[in-house]
Amino acid sequence: MSGGFSAEWLAARAVWDRAARSPKVEGALVQWAEGRREPLRVLDLGAGTGNNQRHLAPLLKMPCDWCLADSDAALLAGAVGNAALKADDRISVREIDLAASDIGPLLEGVDLVAASALFDLVSADWLDRFLDAVTARGSALLAVLTYDGRIDIEGDREEAENLEALVNDHQHGDKGFGPALGPGAHPALVEGLRVRGYRVEEGASDWSLAAGDPGARELVEGWVSAAGEIAPLDREEIAAWGVALLARPETRIYVGHRDLFAVPLS
Repeated sequence: MSGGFSAEWLAARAVWDRAARSPKVEGALVQWAEGRREPLRVLDLGAGTGNNQRHLAPLLKMPCDWCLADSDAALLAGAVGNAALKADDRISVREIDLAASDIGPLLEGVDLVAASALFDLVSADWLDRFLDAVTARGSALLAVLTYDGRIDIEGDREEAENLEALVNDHQHGDKGFGPALGPGAHPALVEGLRVRGYRVEEGASDWSLAAGDPGARELVEGWVSAAGEIAPLDREEIAAWGVALLARPETRIYVGHRDLFAVPLS
């Protein structure tokens, strides 16, 4: 879900996302897609500026009918304008509030549901309803770049652990869907899909960036803000730590994510 994130931030994180994605999961997706009917009907949830569509399009060699769904009409317009499309591809958009809408009708006739950096924002109840809708239609699911709760900072492990605990606490707050799953989202996805009769391939998709990279300031300042909300008495100390980190532009920052691809067993 792209609401609340700027186009500039989404562009910066797209660079980290592209380098991080799991080859194992992408391989499973490509193998599955090769045996599908044409055109392949793909729904990209929380599509934002279209980074996921542009990444996936070269992997899917057959004609595709893309539907990009998001609550932000301006971002969707940019996604269509910059979409990666083959000669026989088609693209449409759906402006929709995923948190407040019945998602079932959106999935009708969809072969593949794809989402990037979405599921750590949703609640357990929302996820259950979503998985029920996906599995009722037998669609495949590609869920990538789901935050898994790990933060590591080169040469600063103790402070990273403290920050990680505060940020992860904040991640469970309401992001528009109810109490968010946060770092528990990927395990909940895996378990929810398996009990519904899906085969799941999964793999790590960790970010690796330098403190001086484009987008790093917004990332660190977001962490500082979140941690300060959880520990207001330590807000000044946390803010000073963030300033010190950004003053070391070569310092490496690692953020844990997971990818998965799931298909019905039968």
